[in-house]
Amino acid sequence: LPQIEGWELAGRWETARQVGGDFYDVIELPDGRIGLFIGDVADKGMPAALFMALTRTLVRAAVVQTSSPAAALRQVNDLLIPDASLGMFVTAAYGVLEPRTGEFTYANAGHNPPLWIRADGEIQPLPRTGIALGLIEGERMSERTIRVDRGESVLLYTDGITEAFSPSEQMFGEQALLDAIRSARGGDATALLDTIEKRVNDFTLSLPLSDDRTMLIV
Repeated sequence: LPQIEGWELAGRWETARQVGGDFYDVIELPDGRIGLFIGDVADKGMPAALFMALTRTLVRAAVVQTSSPAAALRQVNDLLIPDASLGMFVTAAYGVLEPRTGEFTYANAGHNPPLWIRADGEIQPLPRTGIALGLIEGERMSERTIRVDRGESVLLYTDGITEAFSPSEQMFGEQALLDAIRSARGGDATALLDTIEKRVNDFTLSLPLSDDRTMLIV
C-alpha cells in the first residue's frame, strides 16, 4: 500500500477457496490523488478469480482516463458486458481521495455501502449510486463527495464480513460490524481491522469460510 502523509491505509483479504473473486486495489493517481477500489464477483473459486482479474485490468485502465469515479465504473461496466453473458457480475465501490483536503468522491455499483466513521462516533453508510457491473449496458451511475476530517475513516468491505455464519446458522450482520467498529475507537487503521476480524472469527468459531472476506480502510 502507498504511504500517504497524514493518512493510514490497511487492507485484509481472505478467500473461501484457494482463489476467489473478492479484491481490493489502491491506485496512485495524478496530482497525489489516491483511488480506492473494492469489488466482489458473484461467484467463487477459479471462474470468479478469472473474472476478477479481468475486472481489475479494466479498472486500472479506466481510472487513468477519467477523474470521475462514476464515469470510470460506467466504462468498466460496458466493457464487461460481452464477458458477462454466463451470469457473472461484480458489485464494486470506487472512490478517489484528495489527501490534501480530505475530499472523497465515490461511486457505488450495487456494493455493500462503505462506512464513513466520523470523529464524533457516528457511522454513516455511503449508499449505492448504481447497480452492479456487468448486468446492463449503458447503466446510469452517479457519484457523491464527502470530506473526511482528522480522526475519521472510510471502511470498504465485502458481504463475506456481514454474511459470515455461526455454527448455529446465525448471520454476523451489520449491527455486529457497527459494534466492532465502535469498540475499536481510538485505534489505528490496522487495529480496527484486527478488531473486526477477531469479532467475525469468534462468531464463526472453527467453521470454514462460506464466502471471501475483504476489507480496506483509509
